Amino acid sequence: MINDMIGDVRSYVLRHFPERQIYLRSGGEVKYYVLSTRLQLAVVSGLTVMALWCLFTMINLVVGHNPLRSSSQQMNLDKANFERMLADSRAKEENTRLMLAEQRTNFETMARQIEEKHQTLAQMMGNQSFPVVPAGPDAVEYADGRVLMSPTARDATPRQSRRNIVKTASLSTGLGLDLDNSLNTLGETQDAYLISAERETLDRIERNRALIQSTDMDVETVLSEAGFGKGGPYIPVEGLITDTTGFVSRVSAIQARAAEAEALNSAIVSLPLGHPVGAETYRTSTFGLRQDPFTKRPTMHHGLDFGGQRNTPIVATADGVVIRAGRNGAYGKFVEIDHGYGFKTRYAHMHKTFVKRGQTVEKGTKIGGMGTTGRSTATHLHYEVHFQGRAYDPNKFLKAGLYVQ
Repeated sequence: MINDMIGDVRSYVLRHFPERQIYLRSGGEVKYYVLSTRLQLAVVSGLTVMALWCLFTMINLVVGHNPLRSSSQQMNLDKANFERMLADSRAKEENTRLMLAEQRTNFETMARQIEEKHQTLAQMMGNQSFPVVPAGPDAVEYADGRVLMSPTARDATPRQSRRNIVKTASLSTGLGLDLDNSLNTLGETQDAYLISAERETLDRIERNRALIQSTDMDVETVLSEAGFGKGGPYIPVEGLITDTTGFVSRVSAIQARAAEAEALNSAIVSLPLGHPVGAETYRTSTFGLRQDPFTKRPTMHHGLDFGGQRNTPIVATADGVVIRAGRNGAYGKFVEIDHGYGFKTRYAHMHKTFVKRGQTVEKGTKIGGMGTTGRSTATHLHYEVHFQGRAYDPNKFLKAGLYVQ
């Protein structure tokens, strides 16, 4: 049966596509071309396929879904989607610009605050004569050459601040991790400056207070004679530094303590802690009740007596101004020096005086030579220390002076 079908198809093809010959006459010559059945089938098949493809394309254009003939509704929908995406993109761009502007503002604010803090710290640190610690755990050397030995035992544990230092909050500018780390490191450096300044200031205060107290003087009474004046125009700091971390209050507290330390330091400079005789000597009489060398009766002695050779150098025991120089009754040849802070010293029975009234003298300045003028039994120096018009035992000041060299 298959053979019969094949035979029928073959007969159909041969009947409709028999071998054909095409004759062409040109230039007196005749040529012909043979169109075989197979060639005819191939040509017909190709044309059929092309016709079907064109038909399919036409039908698809007429009735099918094609972007070229989308309905107006679809076009409007696509347009709306595009406009929405465009608006979102513009909004994101604007938000990014605002964020960058805010970050730039935050960074500039932080940079300005950090700069102002550093200027404050530099000014604070530069105005204070913080000590330079030399060799030895119990000595502190100041810029003027004095060496202060601790008059009390130093703590075995490291010094801690009296008030806790609040760490600077972590800064975040949003401009990058490296920048944030740099700002945070700068904040930690500022905290380290504050802690160091506070500890050094507290050490100075406690050393100076201990030194003054070792003379049996009341510290507050001594400081009341300072006479420090303060004033100037009122310039508020609002807007300069936003005190969100307590920086301004911390600096103010440290500056107040530094002012106290400076006042104590100035007071110590005024304390007559030096020895009044500039050579080897010996004491012949102490402060307080004694037997009068002339009347042999109990009397009050307001100073210390130092024996020695004639013209043994007598020196000032602290910086000051000579307020009296010359003879003064029972004191004989006499010099009185005002050291400030209510302290005055008197030097009596001298053989010679080398200063005059109104002259400024420094600690160790030779002011006269030892003698026996006035009410005196032999060559010696009568030395007195007065504070606010009252005589104090000079021996306590000499002992305290052993700590300051």
